[in-house]
Amino acid sequence: MSKKTEQFNVTVKVGKKSYRPGEPVPVGTGGITVEEAENFRKNFGAFTAGPDAKAGPSSIDLDKLREALEKLSTDNDKLLADNDRLTAERDSAIGDRDALLKQNEQLETDNATLAGEVTKLQAEIEKLKAPK
Repeated sequence: MSKKTEQFNVTVKVGKKSYRPGEPVPVGTGGITVEEAENFRKNFGAFTAGPDAKAGPSSIDLDKLREALEKLSTDNDKLLADNDRLTAERDSAIGDRDALLKQNEQLETDNATLAGEVTKLQAEIEKLKAPK
């Protein structure tokens, strides 16, 4: 059973072992993931061992990258939870606003009705005050 290896233009650190540019790096069990290998090729170019090879950092610590990814993932989860909470609060506020708008419309209708009644009562008062 042969292990798959790849060569890169940068030093790759897997655990405590470092692979210099051009050294075969194990991909899969005990090495880097296929996604990480694709990312190295994307960022640093395919291994050419010639003058066309892109210069990159002297070492890439996968453990640090994985820790950073975990932190970003945790931060993303917190942001998603905050987004869900704020969305629920917004929806609740919209519902409250709609209820208040309906209540305001009813109060305006009641106010107009009361204003009409006050006008009628004032007219009655004027009739009662009028000399006979």
